[in-house]
Amino acid sequence: MIGGLIGAIIGFVKGGIFGMLFGGFVGSWVHTWVSENLLGNPSKQTQVQHAYFEALFTTMGKLAKVDGIVTASEIHKCELIIQKMRLNTEQRNLAIKFFNRGKHANFDVRPCIDKLYRTSGRSYSIKQMFLEMLLDVASSENKINLAEWKLLLNVCEYLRFPHQLFVTLVRMRGFNVHGQYNYTDSSQDNHRQWTPPRQQKTNSYQLLGVAETDSKKDIRRAYKKLMSSHHPDKLIAKGLPPEMIEVAKTKTQNIQAAWENIKNLRGF
Repeated sequence: MIGGLIGAIIGFVKGGIFGMLFGGFVGSWVHTWVSENLLGNPSKQTQVQHAYFEALFTTMGKLAKVDGIVTASEIHKCELIIQKMRLNTEQRNLAIKFFNRGKHANFDVRPCIDKLYRTSGRSYSIKQMFLEMLLDVASSENKINLAEWKLLLNVCEYLRFPHQLFVTLVRMRGFNVHGQYNYTDSSQDNHRQWTPPRQQKTNSYQLLGVAETDSKKDIRRAYKKLMSSHHPDKLIAKGLPPEMIEVAKTKTQNIQAAWENIKNLRGF
């Protein structure tokens, strides 16, 4: 930041507005190079990777225990995620450490998520992948209970991820989400009744977040957007931990399969 400012000032003095832009770019690059190669500070990408890893497993622990008990299916789902990430012994132990920390009743996940939000450059793709990983745990029993739903909404708020986009992600997994609450009103008693989202068998249209009546153009647009946001190379470049690349590959394969299936069904 300081290097970019100094470079911009020198550039402006020497070459006006264009010199300022060029000087700012060069100054910022030099500042980053010195910081990482001479002072030994972690790179921006490394900071994002560390923040993602810590936020993911602490929040997974919080999500698993938020309703009071960690179920066998939640543990199994977390174990599958660790296996997909192909963590070595040291990384696995660290993941378990973060998970157990998140299970503590008085542990606040917000600082970890705030750190991820700051370091990730507010990348939509990183935030979406993060929430999808949490949904893997929350949906381990094919439903999302009230405590889990509230926590997921809080995470969306911390990440500045739009609520409606999150609901879309949930629906794309086959959940019958109709809003956070169903309201039951009567002249004598007014109360809120929680209806937990339940998972149905997901079809190709739901996986792409489109309707069967949508046009080829709209479906293709949704497919391309999902492929772009889940592309492993792009996610790694934005700071997604390398251990997550297999998870990202699986998601792109599912998206590709859904698109191919719809093409066959519709004769595209």
